[in-house]
Amino acid sequence: MKILITGASGFAGSHLLEALQVKGYSELYGTAFGNGAALEKMIPVENVIALNLTEKDAVNAMIQKVQPDWIFHLASFAFVGQSFERGAELLQNNLGVQITMLEAVRQFVPKARLLVIGSAEEYGLSEAGESPIAETHPLRPVNPYAVSKVAQDLLAYSYAVSLKLNILRVRPFNHIGERQTPDFAIPAFAKQIVAIERGQQNALFVGNLTGVRDFTDVKDMMRAYITVMEKGVVGEVYNIGTGVGVKMSDVVDKLVAMSSAQIKIVQDEKRFRPLDIPEIIADAAKIKDLGWNAEIPLDETLKRVLEYWRMV
Repeated sequence: MKILITGASGFAGSHLLEALQVKGYSELYGTAFGNGAALEKMIPVENVIALNLTEKDAVNAMIQKVQPDWIFHLASFAFVGQSFERGAELLQNNLGVQITMLEAVRQFVPKARLLVIGSAEEYGLSEAGESPIAETHPLRPVNPYAVSKVAQDLLAYSYAVSLKLNILRVRPFNHIGERQTPDFAIPAFAKQIVAIERGQQNALFVGNLTGVRDFTDVKDMMRAYITVMEKGVVGEVYNIGTGVGVKMSDVVDKLVAMSSAQIKIVQDEKRFRPLDIPEIIADAAKIKDLGWNAEIPLDETLKRVLEYWRMV
């Protein structure tokens, strides 16, 4: 079995490679946009493919050459915080990487299983009584990134139902762990705490901490992706989350408690988004019916994230 991971050099992709290797999958290929040096430490150098996934000819050549049986299509720009400032770039990229991959699969490997990664951001605002959120919840995206994920999701659905491709879709809720960039809240908090411990910074700057989020360890999330590929129903979409909501202020308190430093928390209005979704918690019954459950406690994940930033 040949398995291709787009975006394999990214945060989720590197953890997915590790999870697949643990499961015994060995013929693994990964794409890298730019420097693939880190990826070459995980898979054979000849299986590392450097290319721009918006370029149709390059994607077609890759799919024709590799002839993958499974494709985990992780590659995407995830500029949630910069969503409005970089909206045009984000939309062009995310729609481009989606349509080029769907077309390449249609033409050259129509029997392959393709996992398309959406986002809980697609659901956007929920009304009173609507949480936790099931896959049938209306899509109400509130920023350009979320709009791009809705478009990717529905493009994949259209190819699945109209062209009978073996496409499965997931909508992961917040997932965290080591190697995630500080463009995201949890690693941004952890990086600042380490800077305070080192005397390089005198306060922890935060944005809006009133929101409630559903946090899954990235290692559990990657097991979920594999579970859907192994057992999921073609054409279906699966939420992935713990089903437990945690207030952002409580996450910050947990991280601060894991440090011996005296930490002053300062709210920074520059870190606020135009609109923050108050609460988003997954109804993950569908994927749990496939046999998956989140296993790693939040505190354990947060400890790993802090230790990661202490070592970099």
